[in-house]
Amino acid sequence: MNKKMVTLIFVIFISFCFISIVVANNTGSVDKNSTDPGKPIDNKTPDKNITPDKNGSDNKTKKNYILAQGSGSDIRFSDGFRGFMLDYSKPPASPGDEFKRASASKASNSNTLKLAIIESYKQDSSGQIGQIMADFVKTGSSSSKVGQAVAASHQSVGNHAVVKINNRTEAVFNFEVLESVSGNESDYFAYTVSFRSISDHNQTKNLTNITNTTNITNATNITNMTLFDNMTNETFLDELYALLLFLADMLFDAWEPIIETLLNDILMIINAINELAKMFENIMAEIQSLMDAIEKFLNMLESIWKELDGLLKLLAMVLEAIQQLIGLIEYILNLIMSLISAIIALIQWILNLLLALINFIIDLINQLIALIQAILDFLKSVGSFLVNVIQNALIIIGVFVIITIGAFVYNRIR
Repeated sequence: MNKKMVTLIFVIFISFCFISIVVANNTGSVDKNSTDPGKPIDNKTPDKNITPDKNGSDNKTKKNYILAQGSGSDIRFSDGFRGFMLDYSKPPASPGDEFKRASASKASNSNTLKLAIIESYKQDSSGQIGQIMADFVKTGSSSSKVGQAVAASHQSVGNHAVVKINNRTEAVFNFEVLESVSGNESDYFAYTVSFRSISDHNQTKNLTNITNTTNITNATNITNMTLFDNMTNETFLDELYALLLFLADMLFDAWEPIIETLLNDILMIINAINELAKMFENIMAEIQSLMDAIEKFLNMLESIWKELDGLLKLLAMVLEAIQQLIGLIEYILNLIMSLISAIIALIQWILNLLLALINFIIDLINQLIALIQAILDFLKSVGSFLVNVIQNALIIIGVFVIITIGAFVYNRIR
């Protein structure tokens, strides 16, 4: 990757981080100015991002319902809260879906969810809070260090909580449940958080005391100024030195909280830069993983190409073999056609021969029939002559026999 491109991306990330820190500091400054000096911090201090109660005028009409500003299990809402799905059996919200506010205790495991959000900030895991909350909603626990901290904690958290993040910073949390108006989408467990310096209230009290002391001292100095005319030059110089020393102390006391706040801001910037560096390191690790995956993919493509090349060569060999087989089949078909033509010609010759033989046999039979007819005609003619001879012979024999019998009978009678 080009080093200039990496540097440009790093500078853009740092710029966005600085802008976020400035916005967070401005919000913290508003919270500081609204705190009454000399009074302890109220754990129920309302967050300015909270919309009025649902019984107020803002929720009297359907148009003033809280609207979802995204889709998914981790989204923002129009009242400034960030919410997490409570029921994964229902579809997530879509942009513009309407919700109404309810107490955070509406969630069955609300205290665990509150502790999970708080511990995510205390354990410096706010970047993974979406996955952590999904684990707690689905299973009631998490395998991360946040889950271990929640399991070890027995603290009961209200809907408003002020939590010490480190020695310099504390966070103000507000929790609520956003119920789907239509009931078709999942309800969401939502929260807001703002940060402020722990020493702000003590510094404000000290500034107040310094102001009161300054006023008293100034009054004393004014009184003493009327005596300057009666003082010697040496006394005047001593008083002037004491006054300058007092002004220097007062100036130091006035600038001390500003310097401490500036140091806190610088520390927060350094922490943000560390987080940015970790995030950049994670991004680079992800990019490296992506490059490794791409390299593996290219190696896989190379192996696939080799296999494909071998397959193409095999296919070419198969096509060549098929072409040779087609040529062999064509040759065999031509041979068969030639053989069939020869067989047809032989059959035609045999048929012609048989036809000639049949004709010869027919002629022979006709000649034999004619011969037999002639013989029969001859025998018929000869036979009729013999019949006449036999008839005459029989007549003669019959007459002779009759004469003989007659003579015998005649002789017997005599």
